[in-house]
Amino acid sequence: MDSRERVVRVLNFEETDEVPVQDFPWPETVDRWKREGFPAEGVEVPDYFGFDVYFISFDLSPRYETFVYEETDRWRISTDGWGSMNQRWKGRSGTPHFLVPAVRNIEEFKERIETFLDVNDPRRLISPRYPFRGDLEKGIRNLQKRYFVAAAMGEPFEIARALIGTYDLCANFIRDPAFLAYMFDKLADFMAECGKSLIDAGVDGVRPAGDLAYKNGPFFSPAHYRKLLAPAHKKMFQPFRKRGLPVILHTDGDVRPLIPDLMDAGVTVLHPLEAKAGMDVRELKRQYGDKLAFHGNIDVRALSGNLEDVKREVLSKVPIACEGGGYILGSDHSVPPSVSLKNYEYMIKLAKECSRKSQ
Repeated sequence: MDSRERVVRVLNFEETDEVPVQDFPWPETVDRWKREGFPAEGVEVPDYFGFDVYFISFDLSPRYETFVYEETDRWRISTDGWGSMNQRWKGRSGTPHFLVPAVRNIEEFKERIETFLDVNDPRRLISPRYPFRGDLEKGIRNLQKRYFVAAAMGEPFEIARALIGTYDLCANFIRDPAFLAYMFDKLADFMAECGKSLIDAGVDGVRPAGDLAYKNGPFFSPAHYRKLLAPAHKKMFQPFRKRGLPVILHTDGDVRPLIPDLMDAGVTVLHPLEAKAGMDVRELKRQYGDKLAFHGNIDVRALSGNLEDVKREVLSKVPIACEGGGYILGSDHSVPPSVSLKNYEYMIKLAKECSRKSQ
């Protein structure tokens, strides 16, 4: 059974030969692993660990040129492709510190962002008019010989956060919901057209990424989700669901209050199930059974401990998560440099062994 077939079967809640794997180690983590025996040259992380899923990323921004305002040996202040200004660490991973919004109201959104949301722009890789479209389609087919290939892109809430910042985004659910509704809807229109183009190019599914929650719960109530964001999600996800293709939503934090509504919007797989925010694949598996698949939830705090910690974490979750399909192995967020190569290799080896026994 190859990787693509394995993932398709798992996401259709069918049992497979072993649990599929996909994860996100930080660059600093790979640097550590190279000091611990990971091949320094010629071997990519997905190949070394046998990952089964490959995400192709696409730039949806207006692609404003980056301008550096200030720089030190530790950080850089610059604009991004959306026009916002952020402070970023240099030489290490981390979430950018948002400084200045790209837009503040509907009028600025129309002028600075909406006018550039054109799927037919031939300079965009996702465009059906992209002049090298044949190369993209061939590349997807080649990747599918080794992986399940999904398109990775932001979703409306995350893009809005990039445009106006988390504080104003959350405040506007109350202060200016009309602005948010307009922005979400226009972004979803664009993303739906991008999705149709990517489906025609041959991708196996989509991975929208948007952090809808933090450790204590969602950034907004389920009622606000249903009123303002769910219509945009449904519009974005509909082309994939119409073709029977999976929607693998990445969202950090404790998103449990939103899960029924996310499923109604078209989400079929939830990632990464952040353990330190209270997400537990065992609880979710019992609650949602064969209606929702899961990816992740292996606590990186356990992976950062000793081998017994890793064993306890894997054996307590993977057999339950794998029962009846519906689970892809991965960390509960991404893999930080506190995780040794030995521990990570042991996690995958043990998870594959116990998933075979659970079949």
